[in-house]
Order: sequence, then C-alpha cells, then structure tokens
Amino acid sequence: MDRAETMEKAGTEGEPPTNAGGSGVIRLDAELTIVSMGETAGRLIGVSPETLLGRKIGEIVDLANLGRLMHSGISFSNQVIVAGTRRLACDYVPIVEDDRIVGGVLTLLGALPEETTAPPDDLTELLRSAGAFMDLDYHGIIILDRSGTVVMVNQSFAEVLDTTPQAMIGKHVHQAYHNSQPSRMPHVMETGKPEISTHYMNGKEVYASRFPLVRGGKVIGCVGKILFKDVREITLLANRLQSGAEGKTPARAVAGKGSLFKYDINSIVGESARIAELKETILRVAPKNSNVLLRGESGTGKELFAHAIHAASTRRYSPFVKVNCAAIPEHLLESELFGYAEGAFTGAKKGGQVGKFELAHTGTIFLDEIGDMPLAMQAKLLRILQERELVPLGSTTPKVVDVRVVAATNSNLEQLVREGRFREDLYYRLNVVALTIPSLRERMEDVFAIAKSFVAQFNAEFGLQIQGFDGPAWEILRHYHWPGNIRELRNVIESAFNVTSGPLIRREDLPLQLSRLSPAPQSPPASPPGQDLDGYLRSCLGRKNIGEIMDDLERLLIEKALELCGGNKLQAAQLLGISRPGLYKKLQKQSPGDGVPT
Repeated sequence: MDRAETMEKAGTEGEPPTNAGGSGVIRLDAELTIVSMGETAGRLIGVSPETLLGRKIGEIVDLANLGRLMHSGISFSNQVIVAGTRRLACDYVPIVEDDRIVGGVLTLLGALPEETTAPPDDLTELLRSAGAFMDLDYHGIIILDRSGTVVMVNQSFAEVLDTTPQAMIGKHVHQAYHNSQPSRMPHVMETGKPEISTHYMNGKEVYASRFPLVRGGKVIGCVGKILFKDVREITLLANRLQSGAEGKTPARAVAGKGSLFKYDINSIVGESARIAELKETILRVAPKNSNVLLRGESGTGKELFAHAIHAASTRRYSPFVKVNCAAIPEHLLESELFGYAEGAFTGAKKGGQVGKFELAHTGTIFLDEIGDMPLAMQAKLLRILQERELVPLGSTTPKVVDVRVVAATNSNLEQLVREGRFREDLYYRLNVVALTIPSLRERMEDVFAIAKSFVAQFNAEFGLQIQGFDGPAWEILRHYHWPGNIRELRNVIESAFNVTSGPLIRREDLPLQLSRLSPAPQSPPASPPGQDLDGYLRSCLGRKNIGEIMDDLERLLIEKALELCGGNKLQAAQLLGISRPGLYKKLQKQSPGDGVPT
C-alpha cells in the first residue's frame, strides 16, 4: 500500500495516522504546539522528544511558508522543512472535529541527503508562483505539481467533493476527483493558458479558475480555485445587486424552476464495477447535447439515470420533463407532447395548451417506454429531432424548441425495427449514446448498500429506527433472484416496515414469496465451532481472561459478517456498524492462523 492509500484510510476513519513505520509522527494542537511525538521524530530532528513537548513546532524547525498552510488546516505532501542542518521531507494532515480545526499530524518521512535538490513538486516554489491567486481562508484551493499530483488542497475544496484533504493529497488529480468531470488543470499546464469556466463536481456545477504556475519561463504546476460553489450563486448575486441598485425586489423565478430534478449522480447507490463504469460514462456524456438511449429491464432505475444525466449537464437549471409513452392513450399523446391551439378540438382549453416538448425548452425531456410509441407519433418525433421545431395540434405556426432527448426502453428495439413496429431512422436518431442499466442480479454486491439506503428512507418516512436485517433475512435478500430488480427490493423493504416490531427486520417480516423461492439460509453458528455458547464460556472461565474471550467472539463476528457479504469488506463493515478502516484494523489484529479472510 502506498503512502496516499495509507493517508486515505486514516482520513476515511476520521483519525490521523498513528504509525508510519519508519516515519516520525508529531501530533500538534490548533496552535501548532507539540502535543506528542515519537522517538523516531526526535531522532530525525536531533532532539529528545521529552524536551519538545509543549513547544511550538515553528520554534523547533524552519517551516517557511508551510506554517501558514498548517495554521489554515491545509494538507500537503512530500515537502521540505529544516531542522538545524538537516533537511526533512514531511507530510501534514489537519485534524478536523465538528467542522473545526483542532490540530494536525506532521509526519517526518526521513532526512534528505545534503546534495539533494528540492523535489520537483516543491511547494515553496509553487506557492511563490501562486502568489496573488491564493486566498486560503475562504476559497477552495488546490495545487498540482507538473505531473498532475495533488500537493496541496484545503478543506473548502475537499468539502465540494464530499471528501477530506488527506484522501486527496498525493494522488493524481484524475484519481482525487470523485463523481466529477475530469479536471481541466492538466490541460491548462499543457497549453500554459489560464481558464475560467463552469465545471461539474460531485453533483454541483461550480465556477472555477485554473492558472498555470510558471517559474523561469517553465510551467511547474497549476493552481485551481473554486470561485462559486454553485453557479446559481452568480444569478442570485446579480439579482441582489440589481435590486439594490434599482430599489426593487427581484422577480420570482418561473414556477417549477426552483427544483428541476430530483436526483443526481450521487443518488445512484452502488459500488460494483458496472455501476462505477456507468457513472464515469454519464459524467463524460452529460455535458454534451447528444441524445441518450437507456436500456434495461423494468425496475432497474432508468429514470434515476435520466435525472443524473440531466443534473450533470449544462441544462441542469432548465426543466426536466418526464413522459411515459405507454401510459398516455394514443389519441391524446400528440396533444400531450406537442400541445394544441385554442379550438383544435371539442373540449380544448381556452387559449390552448403547451406541450411537454415546449415545457422542456432548453432542458431535457425523458421519454420513458419509447418502444411503445405509436408509429404515427414516431414520424412526428423524428421531425422534432431533425428540424428542432414542432407544430401544435390545430395550429399552422411552427415553434422552435431546444430540447435534449433521453429515451428509455425495456424492449428489444432492433427486433421491433425488423418487425416494422419501430422506425429505423428514429432508432438511429435516439441511439446516439446507448447506456445499458444492469439488472440487480447482475450486481448483487450492491444489494446491501441499496437495501441500507431504503431502510434509511423508510425510517424517515415511517418515523421508525430500524437498524437493518437479522442474519436469516439478509441471507434471503442476498440469495434471491430479484426478477423485479430495484423496484421489487424497495417494495419488499416497505412491506417489511409495515409488519416489523423490533430493531431488525426478520425473515418472517419479509413477504412469503421470498422465503418460498429462496433457499433456506444456513443458521449461523452463535458460538465457536463444536460448542454451544454457554459451554464455551464455561470452558474459558479460569483459562482465558476476559480480553481473550472478547477477541474470540469478535473474530467470529467478523468471520460471519465477511461470509454473509461474500468477502466484501465494505459491506461487512456496514453490517458490523464500523468503518472500513476500522474493520481493517481488527483484521490486522487477528493472527494468520485465525482463519479470518483479509
């Protein structure tokens, strides 16, 4: 495991690393006063640790510009400080509790040979070049070295990505960004030209600047700054300034424009390889305006993916309009999609009606069950896709519309084309980008995470505090075939919420068809093999102390959790109610002969 992964584990658990092998670890408080330090750190600095406790680290070593970063709670990696005549490479991560910086951990990685020059990602040089671009107290700031590695990032920037600085530091920027478009900073370093533009980051459209850092006519890195964490802030600020200048109250937004989509990329639950790949594809496809065809079985969540595409696109602040082509009678579908003029037919509304396509102007229209659209309507839809204009029913005046189409189907469109039930030219217009949503049985490793999210959702809806599933119930969930996919899983959990009476959903709380169709789960051993729990405890008393007995029981719980989760450590940690790094720590406590899989 490399140093970045070690730091990520520490940051994920919310605790600083406490052992860095041959490294020297120094724990600091918010004022950078030394709280604790190990013998290795003392040897590297050249002073006994006992004499340094209670002193400020800046009095012991020359931090140069790094002291300012440490005070601001900013992480950095592989930088140089000076202790006497020694030059030491070091990392720093802040300790944050309740959104407040309470200290930090300075890790001395080792002494550098005297003849060694400053590393190519020397933060002092990068900071000197960044100069006027820096505002550490407010803006989200990130600095890359020439290779694209994150060498400095502050808390404000990491929060936009719902992560921590220590989880990003030392990684290439493309690996450090989560659920986001690829960073433009490597491109800025290649061209040497600064950029200011919007960028999609973790479900948010931010407004950011990127500037190449130049020293001696050579690009040595790049600084990125988030100017607005949500581009809507720009419009709100402009309205506020305008109203202040004119003494007016800004007009209300158009009805329905306040909440334009329900979900984004973060709403897609799952960590399987198929889902991770789909999320990455969505983030690449969404900013373009190409039509998208979503394919998959009923109940796989195609509408959720359509929302995610819209939310990640440049159209995210325009309407998202949904139409179920199978749910609207054929004789009403044209007026629903394209609208109608006054007097178009008997019973038409006075003034006519705006159609779904016109409502979705500048936004996205989601055509669900597109395979069930009548042939006559397919021809009219093709005209809109080709000409970008429509003619309302009963009117002769065309209207121009700017709409992105996301269609979805669980039908075999190729077969429908061969049978003459779906237009071939429309098929090619819609099938520009095709995404196949996997069935739930194809990503069974996601069942636990999806079920957990539904439990949280129904807890809020029902006012309960259900903690999850007992062993037999979980065995059924993870062995069931799920022909109805995620929709069926949701219904099963909602059904269980209506009848359960304890903190855990039991097997008998699940619908009968599940227990009938699923193989009966094996009863988990409640005690060490070959012994009942009472007998085991009696045999241990007097021979083992309480710590050894508790270790045995903990080992058995971990074994069972890993067995139930098919060896998936993240799911096992969730089942045990601990973090994944916490599980790793417990696994490392077990000796190789204990048989706990790692």
